[in-house]
Amino acid sequence: MNIFALGPVVLLLVAYVLVKVLPRLLVREVSRAVLGEVGKHAMAKVPEQIQLARVASPQWKDEATVQQQAAPLVRAGFNDLGTYSVDKMPGVLLRVLFQPQTYVSVQVCEHPKAGGWIEFATRYADGSSDFLTTLPDQGIAQPPFVRTNRAARGTPTDGLYQQHLKQRQSSGIKPVSPSEVIREFEVAYMRYMIWKNNKGLTPEEVAQATLKWVKAKEQAAGQS
Repeated sequence: MNIFALGPVVLLLVAYVLVKVLPRLLVREVSRAVLGEVGKHAMAKVPEQIQLARVASPQWKDEATVQQQAAPLVRAGFNDLGTYSVDKMPGVLLRVLFQPQTYVSVQVCEHPKAGGWIEFATRYADGSSDFLTTLPDQGIAQPPFVRTNRAARGTPTDGLYQQHLKQRQSSGIKPVSPSEVIREFEVAYMRYMIWKNNKGLTPEEVAQATLKWVKAKEQAAGQS
């Protein structure tokens, strides 16, 4: 979160803050200065550090889908590390799995507003990470140490796993142990947020997030 390494999760949270702020400011033309202020407001609401806590009886909104996504991974040798809440993100749940032979971690994510997605991650000794996520691009720039590939939601997770293995870099993989996966997740999130706080959100990033929000609202209205 990755939401969470958590590049994709962070993108979602930033976009979520933006769409809560921007409806009060949307006009036919929004100045760069206004967009810049919105970006500052959004970043101020995103925590720089998070902690995950094991949840014994998680209250999933769509537990059947979570089980359907996790089952093929367990058959592929993943360890089920359990479900976790995020201390500063109410309602967010992460089911975490880890493949100890290939050092791939998986977060099956559920957000109370944005729904569910899944992401695969490989960590490297140089501090970088490779991701495969079903979370759509939010238009927010990522740091140079995060490399992200995307796949369609609904893609079978065993297929996603094979895609991630093919697309990730093969050398320099960090040999993480199952007991280190959660801490690696938290550290990667903090590292991403330090980078993003130093860079800030550009007016262009805010504008792109706005357009995506408007498009999503229009699509939802058309389906209702």
